[in-house]
Amino acid sequence: MARTDQILKHADISQKGIEVAPYFNPTLRKGDGNDILVLDVFDTDRLRQNATTDALIPESRLAEIEDVDLVGDASHIGDLVRGANLEGQIGFIISSHNFEHLPNPILFLQGAYAALKPGGVLSMAVPDCRACFDFFRMPTRLADWLAAFHEGRKQPSSEILFDGAAMGAWYIAQGKTHPGCNIASDDPAGFVPHQALDAAYDVYKRDKAQPGEYRDAHCSVFFPESLELLLTDLRKLGLISFDVVEVSQTVGLEFYVHLRKPDGAASVPETDAAFYERRQVLLRRVVENMGAAPYAKGRRPAGFASKHIFRAASKVRKLRRRLAAWTSGKN
Repeated sequence: MARTDQILKHADISQKGIEVAPYFNPTLRKGDGNDILVLDVFDTDRLRQNATTDALIPESRLAEIEDVDLVGDASHIGDLVRGANLEGQIGFIISSHNFEHLPNPILFLQGAYAALKPGGVLSMAVPDCRACFDFFRMPTRLADWLAAFHEGRKQPSSEILFDGAAMGAWYIAQGKTHPGCNIASDDPAGFVPHQALDAAYDVYKRDKAQPGEYRDAHCSVFFPESLELLLTDLRKLGLISFDVVEVSQTVGLEFYVHLRKPDGAASVPETDAAFYERRQVLLRRVVENMGAAPYAKGRRPAGFASKHIFRAASKVRKLRRRLAAWTSGKN
């Protein structure tokens, strides 16, 4: 399935939609007859001005930057849509490689929910930390999101900026530097960590003493199971009300997340027992994907670990006895 089809898999694009920060690469173009609003932190003129100094954007693609309709931080999508008198009227929202940048993801999810009409879908393409420059970073925890939400965080914290700088990496293949790799076919040994620990700490100390202007960063770090766990826990806590339609496996360096606003039909509440059983499965998958290497080859026979530890200890004792005998003979 083509990437665009993956993103739009559950969206009804005949309805009015929003695309979050498409920059010069929109998923759906207004010129093709799509009823799509563009949301970005910069207005159209500023976006185009920024693009002219961006070495990664060919001049031929500058014209693909579409007019911005909703200007503001995506975390406040709910306020922006409400200000446009469109709350509850949006059929779908698209976000491609933006969600991980948000300082306050819970606020964004709540705002997207308010913007959508019943049955509307939020569809996101998200980078997998195991296949991008977040390779050496730890996955985001629920506690991280809760802190950002209850503190009303409006920009990446000093700790997030430090983590990105100190634990970031590049992927090196055939002598060239890349921001990520194909998780299905590339060698993860190609990831090389940045050598900037001292510099990152100097910046961190300055930021703690006097926070500066907004600096972009990956505020959240995911792979499919870890993000699904976060979403599942948020719903249990009553902080979001989305149904999780699908969290795909990773394709290349990204995966796709589809959330739906319930259409009002009554559903049977999930019991605590069912929730915690499902949560345990997700937790185990998270642990496995974080590199539980001794278990990666499948289940071990009972007593495997203790048996092999005993054998190793026996070999060590024998070597020590031989060494002692050899030393005694020398004397």
